Amino acid sequence: TPAFADDAVGLLRNCIRSRGVTMFLEPKFLYNYKQAFGPEPGDDFVIPFGKGKVRREGEDITIVSYGTGVHLSLHASDELAKEGISCEVVDLRTLAPWDRGIVMESVRKTGRALVVHEDKVFGGFGGEIVAEIMKDCFTYLDAPVERVGSKDVPVGFAKEYEAATLPNPKDIVERVRKVCNF
Repeated sequence: TPAFADDAVGLLRNCIRSRGVTMFLEPKFLYNYKQAFGPEPGDDFVIPFGKGKVRREGEDITIVSYGTGVHLSLHASDELAKEGISCEVVDLRTLAPWDRGIVMESVRKTGRALVVHEDKVFGGFGGEIVAEIMKDCFTYLDAPVERVGSKDVPVGFAKEYEAATLPNPKDIVERVRKVCNF
């Protein structure tokens, strides 16, 4: 699930070259989103499955996300920086496998974690990430791990319905404040 155009290229090349069945999730939000654009990475650029990337360095909290959620998290991090809250944003890029190492290293550094995804909070993939963070980093945590996801209603396809049900930077800012003020 890429968040940037170059990641889409590198991941899709890996999908095409892999021997197994691969599901490539392409967030439609990113089609015309200028911040997702990037230079052509070249013919040999391939991203291995299970290799995440730190999109923003931070000290106070780790925000783990993928796809559209990465951009929402980066916007929220800009807003929170004005308040003196330093967010580290980790882009998973792939979900199966996902880069546990980069997530756990970041959470051990910051002591706090928030998982942002477009799925519902209850029953979504973010719950699996939270469970693994709790298992591996419990003694490092200074606050409970939180999640931001879609509202528990069907998502309408008109822009105003999507905006009302899908996560947004305001939701992320509020949840980061809650975790940091625990």
